[in-house]
Amino acid sequence: MQWFQNLRVSLKLIISFLLVATVGAAVSALGIFHMGRISAGTEKLYSHELRTLKAAQAANIHLLYASRAQMGLLSASTKGERNAGVAELRKAGVGLAERVAEVKSVLEESEEGGKLYKQYEALSAPLKKGMGEFVTLISAQSLDSSQFEGRVAEDSAQLLKDSRALEQVLEKMVAHSDELARQSMEDATQTFKTSRLMMMAMALAGVLVSVALGVLVSRVLSRQLGGEPGYAADAVGRIATGDLTNEVDAQSARTGSVLHSIKQMQDQLTHVVGKIKLSSDAIATASGQIAA
Repeated sequence: MQWFQNLRVSLKLIISFLLVATVGAAVSALGIFHMGRISAGTEKLYSHELRTLKAAQAANIHLLYASRAQMGLLSASTKGERNAGVAELRKAGVGLAERVAEVKSVLEESEEGGKLYKQYEALSAPLKKGMGEFVTLISAQSLDSSQFEGRVAEDSAQLLKDSRALEQVLEKMVAHSDELARQSMEDATQTFKTSRLMMMAMALAGVLVSVALGVLVSRVLSRQLGGEPGYAADAVGRIATGDLTNEVDAQSARTGSVLHSIKQMQDQLTHVVGKIKLSSDAIATASGQIAA
């Protein structure tokens, strides 16, 4: 640290303050960075996982609506009820497809999600076809359910079975989306905990660096001054006014320090003044003898 000691006082103070400011800026930058990560994680949790979860749940609900409409067609007693049931069935099928399309991209981001989507595709196509054929079949039947063809009950039972298989896949999609949301929440929580520990550590490091710099600068200046600046200024003031009676206390001052130099100056002045006084006394004595 000899290079630091050789610097001017102003540079020492500037460097010390810059180091403290750098630590503070680093803590602030770290906080901003991790706040950005937490914000991004929260936004992802809402716009990605939670929306996916909501869409998967909605898809399951549309499938249930479709099954309900299918069963309603069996008990429709008027042409209007049958038409309304057909419309509800088709609407539920469209809603199911739209909701699953929303989660497709998210599901395909993971191996498990991709498998679930492939299972959905494998089951939904036959079910959609079966629903269409069932609508055609039921539309051709009499409004009297007792006159239905035997295949109506068979096709309805098969559709319910296929719907249940697809429902199980959708339930797995919901569980998968819920797991993604849970992981994102845990990641955000972990990011917060990590950033909090890092900021606390850097803040503590900043305090330690500040204290260390304060002690270092204080010791360097103390060595250069040799004592308190006020005491050195007072000593110089007394010497400047010609007061050499109060001896400067420089016992703890190192060689080359300001106070040590003041002490040397006082000693030299005292010695010079003493010699001058002796010379003056000697001249005065000699003058008196000559006059006598």
